[in-house]
Amino acid sequence: MADIKVICCDIDGTLVRDDKNLSDENAKWIHKAVHEKGVHFTLVSGRPVNGVRPFYKRMGITGPVSCFNGGTLLDENDRIVDDHRMPHDLAMELFEIGENMTPDIVIFDGMTWYLRTRDCYCYAQKKRIYESDCGVGDFRELLGKFDTNKMIFMSPDKEVLASILAEIERKIDKSRYTAYRNADFLEVMPSGYDKSSAIDALARLFDVDLSQIMALGDDYNDIPMLKRAGCSVAMANAVPEAKAAAKYITDTNNNDGVAKAIKKLVFGLED
Repeated sequence: MADIKVICCDIDGTLVRDDKNLSDENAKWIHKAVHEKGVHFTLVSGRPVNGVRPFYKRMGITGPVSCFNGGTLLDENDRIVDDHRMPHDLAMELFEIGENMTPDIVIFDGMTWYLRTRDCYCYAQKKRIYESDCGVGDFRELLGKFDTNKMIFMSPDKEVLASILAEIERKIDKSRYTAYRNADFLEVMPSGYDKSSAIDALARLFDVDLSQIMALGDDYNDIPMLKRAGCSVAMANAVPEAKAAAKYITDTNNNDGVAKAIKKLVFGLED
């Protein structure tokens, strides 16, 4: 049993099942860790806060939220503790690359997400995941009013996403951004932060050592978090690189892997 004071957990592919639902078993053991062991629990996700906070209510807990892959940390009252945005020139370069290649581009201003039109491939999906409706507008005007947290390109055609990524790699210095492609989306963030930033911010916020932080994840964007936390756990369904970065492997997201990891590493109990 480890001396865990903070748990950082990814959502998709980790906390929730493939159908995006939170299991009763995961909710139960997270609730027990918070209320019986005094552990601080934080969801660390690429989603905006509207798509994250409802899980806390379902688990019966409060706590900080890390959004945009470590870019923004909000306390339990949704006050911003740490926030990083994409420089305007980078956002415009990315938009100009993608604007004629796909209609589905998503930008963010904190809690609000924007599309150029609701008549597009990703609208219904994102509305359900983010649990809020989007704003709509001309992206050149919007990006002149605020700096986006990140930019997402979405398409059911993987070749379209591959072409956009190839153009980004050809036209923009790789030191300026981090790109992550999976399934039907390509996510681009400014360099300088990733999910390990959430680990560092939470260590400062709660005044704990990195060895007392447990991280759970499954995908490529979770790897920095898994490498940074003292107690790192990859799901059985994780990509091989995430498994290699973790100290422990738990069960799959569809088989309550988060609950089993907490039960073993926080409570010292075996199935």
